[in-house]
Amino acid sequence: MKSVTAFIQARMGSSRLPGKVLKEINGIPVILHIVMRLKQSRYIDNIVLLTSFNKENDELVELAKRHRIDVFRGSEENVLERFQQASQKYPSEHIVRITGDSPFVDAGVCDLLLQAYFEKQVDYAYLSEHFAEGVDCEVFTKSSLSSLNTAELRESEREHVTLHFYENKLNQFSTYEMQNTTDDSSYRFTLDTPEDWQVIKELARFTNDTVNINYQSIKNILDAHPLIKQINSQVIRNEGLAISLQNEQH
Repeated sequence: MKSVTAFIQARMGSSRLPGKVLKEINGIPVILHIVMRLKQSRYIDNIVLLTSFNKENDELVELAKRHRIDVFRGSEENVLERFQQASQKYPSEHIVRITGDSPFVDAGVCDLLLQAYFEKQVDYAYLSEHFAEGVDCEVFTKSSLSSLNTAELRESEREHVTLHFYENKLNQFSTYEMQNTTDDSSYRFTLDTPEDWQVIKELARFTNDTVNINYQSIKNILDAHPLIKQINSQVIRNEGLAISLQNEQH
C-alpha cells in the first residue's frame, strides 16, 4: 500500500487577512475544518500541519496539539525547505499539499487527483484552473521533493513549494494536469481576503454542516445567490504568486 501524507501549509501572519486559519465557521476554526474534511479521503493516511517558528503561530500549534494533529515547524520564508524537513520527520512516499486558505477543500476532488496521479505514475499532479479556487490540492513524490536544492532555486520557488514542478523548465519531472468536466474558474471560496471571509460567512448561513458540504453543493448555493458570488469576484486568482514573480523581475 502506498503511503500518502497531507501537509497543510498554514500560518497566522497572512498580510491580507491575519489570523485567518483560526477564524471560526459555525464554531469550528478553519484549520480544523481542513483537517476534518481531509480525513474523509480514501487515500490520505496521515495529516500534518506545517507552520513556521514565528511566535505568532504558537496559538495555532497549541490548537493543533489539543486536537492531536501532528505539527512541524520550520522556516517562515523558505517554505520549500520546511516541506523537505517535514518529509524527513514524517516519511511518506507521496505528499499532498494543501494550503491553510482552503476551508472547503474537498476530499472527493483530492481523491480523484490522487487516483489519476497513481494511474499516470507521475512525479507531480495538480488541478487545472477550471476547478474553483477553494478546492486546490497538489500531489508529488517525496523523492522529487528531496531532489530539489533550495540554494539553487529562485526566491519564488522557495516560497511557492510546487512552482519548480509546475514550471518544469528543464523537463526533469513527469507532470499531469487534471482537467475538470465544467469550467468552474468563476467560483471562489478560498480564504485570502476580507471579501473572501464575507463569502464564507454567507455560505455558512445556508448549511449547519460546513464540515461535510461538498463542492457541488457550494456551487449550487453560489449559483442561487449571485450577489454572494459577486462579493469577491474582483480578487485576482493566485495573487500572491503573481506578486512574487513580479518582484523578481525588478
